[in-house]
Amino acid sequence: MLRVDLAPFDDGLHEMELDPTAADLDLDPEVFKDIVVALRLDMHDRRVRAAYVTRAVATLECDRTLNMYPQPVEGTHEVLFTTSPIAEDADDVYPFPEQDQVIDLTQPVRDTILLSLPLRRVSPEAEAQEIQTRFGESEEDATDTRWEALRRLLPPDEGDDS
Repeated sequence: MLRVDLAPFDDGLHEMELDPTAADLDLDPEVFKDIVVALRLDMHDRRVRAAYVTRAVATLECDRTLNMYPQPVEGTHEVLFTTSPIAEDADDVYPFPEQDQVIDLTQPVRDTILLSLPLRRVSPEAEAQEIQTRFGESEEDATDTRWEALRRLLPPDEGDDS
């Protein structure tokens, strides 16, 4: 869990850096490491706006070579915690009960890290490699004998390409 205790803070702007583990965010520790969350809290009248930048190193499988490689990832996001009623379609607004002095950033931070992963996963070594686009024999070297059998079925005047 990634929770921030708000009891020691007054209204205003507060900045901090958090170092959660992958397990704290319910992420695979074999895949994610060196997680850092630069957090900026703007507090005012039982409302807290949490803006943050996440940084981590993810171990990914290259789509071209199938080799594992480390990929630095970074994402930014902000969420609002409020005591006011929340509309059902409000995505980045979370309840902040009157009696609580703690906000839970586990889900939004985990989602930000997961969404910052690249869709196309290509290691830097594989990026420089040429992609093979032709497989098997080249067209000049191979003559397909099936075409000759089909050409014999055509009348003599339609079978010539010359």
